[in-house]
Amino acid sequence: MKTKLFFKLVMLYALCDWLAGAAMPFFDLTQLAAAQTAVSGTVRDVNGVPFIGGTVLPQFVNVSGGASPTVSGSPLVPGTTPVIINSLGQFNVSVIPNTSISPASTHWQFLICSAPGTAYPDPGSLGGQCFTTGLITITGSTQDITGNINAVPPPALMYADLTQSLGSYQGTTSVPITDTAFHALIAASSDIPIPANVTNISARKIRIHGSGVYTNAAASLLNAEVMLCTVSGCGSGTVVAPAGCAVVTTNQANNLTNGQFSIDCTLTTTSTTGSSGTFMAKALVCANLGAATSAAQSCFQDNVVAVSAAVDQTVQEFVNIAFKFSTSNAGNSAILLEADVKVDR
Repeated sequence: MKTKLFFKLVMLYALCDWLAGAAMPFFDLTQLAAAQTAVSGTVRDVNGVPFIGGTVLPQFVNVSGGASPTVSGSPLVPGTTPVIINSLGQFNVSVIPNTSISPASTHWQFLICSAPGTAYPDPGSLGGQCFTTGLITITGSTQDITGNINAVPPPALMYADLTQSLGSYQGTTSVPITDTAFHALIAASSDIPIPANVTNISARKIRIHGSGVYTNAAASLLNAEVMLCTVSGCGSGTVVAPAGCAVVTTNQANNLTNGQFSIDCTLTTTSTTGSSGTFMAKALVCANLGAATSAAQSCFQDNVVAVSAAVDQTVQEFVNIAFKFSTSNAGNSAILLEADVKVDR
């Protein structure tokens, strides 16, 4: 009876695992109790095109030449159902770390395949194109293997218009700006995140747009900028305003309520990438500088030719838009009505 019950439980888990998309590639119940490593990674070809809809399958490699591998005394049974790569080229899968497997000196490798019809040249009926990472020792609670994937490197995919929205914002919150400092116009938890490693590819473009209204109670130059922040809301952590995405207008000599403004900024990743990556940033700011909101807007292009300060492109960054006045006044404020962030693949 106990044997039959155990067999039924194993089969029930296998069925649930299959229906759920097999995020955890193990069927043995003893192995489920063992600590596992959350393995993540990003798969893009040499041109930065993500392997959308592709698959990742962990494969166990025993290079010791000794006894069959075990976990907590039970045989190691790797799964056979891959996980799916998402629209950003990212995946997550759990595996038993090599430090929990006997004998020692074992490894994992990862079989990665593109979605059918996306490889270059078009493979047609041949289906997706596959490659395998080198041998990797998996340890700890989490591990990112993007570097191991890029070392292969992945085969090229077909070129396509894969511009994708990373998020948008709509708001009506008025932000008081009574001093002459920049103030973020999007509150914490509402700004738009750029996932880790999305910008960590040379020549990758991020397009940022925002528009809103300002109210000034004294003649002033108007300033708008895009900020990249490691903490949502840009109130702490590392905050970088990329050179070229901070633009100042000429003087607004009139006191205006709900004067319109907009900012469009393009960040292009330079050849310097990674935890100290940089951008070439270019922006255009338009603002109503007349005595009435019906007046035509004036537009101002940045004149910066230097790259940005260092930005950690390997971690999640948040996009915020800030505004400031050159003259402090208790009646100054601004509202960001809408914003969006897009990435060119």
